[in-house]
Amino acid sequence: MLGGVKITSQAERFQRVDRNRDGKLQAEELRDYLINSGELREGVDEARLLREFAASFEPTRAVGYTSYEQAAAKLQQLAQKYPTLAQRVSLGKSVEGRDIWALRIGKQPEGKAPGAVITGCHHAREWMTVEVPLDLASKMLDGYARDKDMKKRVDSLETWIVPIVNPDGYEYSRTEDSWWRKNRRVNDETGCPKPKPPSGDFEWPTPVGVDLNRNYFDAKNPEMYRQPGDTPCSYQDDPSHTSDGPRTDTYRGPRGASEPETRAMQDLVLGRANIQGVVDYHSYGNMILIPWGYKTEEPANIETYRTLGNAMNQALGGDYKVQPSMDLYPTTGTSSDVFHANGKLAITMEIGTSFQPPASEIPATVDKLTRANLAFLDHFTR
Repeated sequence: MLGGVKITSQAERFQRVDRNRDGKLQAEELRDYLINSGELREGVDEARLLREFAASFEPTRAVGYTSYEQAAAKLQQLAQKYPTLAQRVSLGKSVEGRDIWALRIGKQPEGKAPGAVITGCHHAREWMTVEVPLDLASKMLDGYARDKDMKKRVDSLETWIVPIVNPDGYEYSRTEDSWWRKNRRVNDETGCPKPKPPSGDFEWPTPVGVDLNRNYFDAKNPEMYRQPGDTPCSYQDDPSHTSDGPRTDTYRGPRGASEPETRAMQDLVLGRANIQGVVDYHSYGNMILIPWGYKTEEPANIETYRTLGNAMNQALGGDYKVQPSMDLYPTTGTSSDVFHANGKLAITMEIGTSFQPPASEIPATVDKLTRANLAFLDHFTR
């Protein structure tokens, strides 16, 4: 115990937070942690985020949100209902052995039509990002017979829906720790020295988890995973961005593409020449992020990104901000940079104003974001 709070693999978070005599977390302590961790950023509902953080110290109640098993069943139901239009596919297994399920939607044979990928839940605590891809899948298939525009999208595209990239972390966040971000790799040996313990009789627990969206790797562009001069174990990166510390939320992993979840996504996107674009859902901030995340240079096709980002924003109602990922904060090892470097249009959506808004907000949120997804898909159907 440290300050009355049980130490977990997210030890840094608990070091910044203490409890008062009645066991309640004090708002000032919560806010101090959120500032230090970089979570209080543009676009946040501070009061809501503070409530969500405080709730992470209590038993998790993911009421109203779709579980991993429910999502898997939903994809299977859609595949069975529309067998000529959709197939449920396992992209591989997670660290703990769960299938990483995808739904392939398309009338043409696999690989014969322009392809697009919509992903959610790289980060476990971002529950709303599961609901958005699921809603898109339902609307595309249910609308096929009655909506000529939807029929055109299904007939002329190959759309891959991956609602839960990080199934182990997602279920852990739903049942154990709602603030959990990473996957569930046990990092027995990282090759780096342990941090100094807070007291002489304290022993660090075995760290758990890799931030999947800091683990992407391209052998042709290794600087996207680790910047020149950033040596392993230096811990010189701000832990709110990318870190070598296995107890931080943004631990990049022992090496690039070390995680099966990351490799599954790279195989899906980079292993299919017909895939032309990817939208990856995160929360929060009401932002449409375009490359790059690891450098300030504009991509060569910046005008294409601006046009596409503005079309998506218009579909959303105009209340999102289109900007480079670097303008949020610099990152390395992200899917969007690696996919963009390999010729795919890669957009990151930071949705909402907190990680886990009330489930009552799901219908309106997904309806709005599905419009943005359709605008993205329409870019490839013209």
